Amino acid sequence: MKKHIITLSLLGIVLSSCSNAGNFSISNETVGPLTKTTKVSELKSIFANDSLVDATGTTDFSTPQGYVTVFEKGGKKLLELGPSANESDATVNYIRVYDERFKTSEGITTKSTFKDIQNGYEIKRIENLISTVVVLIENNDIYFTIDKKHLPSELMFDTQSKIEFSQIPDDAPIKYVQISW
Repeated sequence: MKKHIITLSLLGIVLSSCSNAGNFSISNETVGPLTKTTKVSELKSIFANDSLVDATGTTDFSTPQGYVTVFEKGGKKLLELGPSANESDATVNYIRVYDERFKTSEGITTKSTFKDIQNGYEIKRIENLISTVVVLIENNDIYFTIDKKHLPSELMFDTQSKIEFSQIPDDAPIKYVQISW
């Protein structure tokens, strides 16, 4: 009897950890429980155990007003979600990941580095913005942002130059993992 209880307990732990792992996966089609067809109006039920706030500070998502931020109970920022439009049937079409538990199939998280991106993906191009560089991936809706403070000083305030892979240090950390559908 005791052996069966231990076996069932272990099985329960394994099954619950497997379902939790899926809640933090990032792919071309999903980010955790979100998909390309997720409507903003569904967010309250999807994130029932978390807190949601839109750009105006409201928690009513019948007509979203800008980005919706998802906070874990306790205040940790998980995601920032952009609606396709400010309409009641808008879908989520932009996601910025803040929490390091979210992971791509190649194992990339917000705790990864530029070298990890290079090892896991074929890089399409690098966009030079004001304070960041954006690393776009070939045939993928996922992209990564790196803060320019990790680049050589001559590139930190330069928005005109084309940034080459070799100019980004291997250990430059990812600031954000993002996906846009």
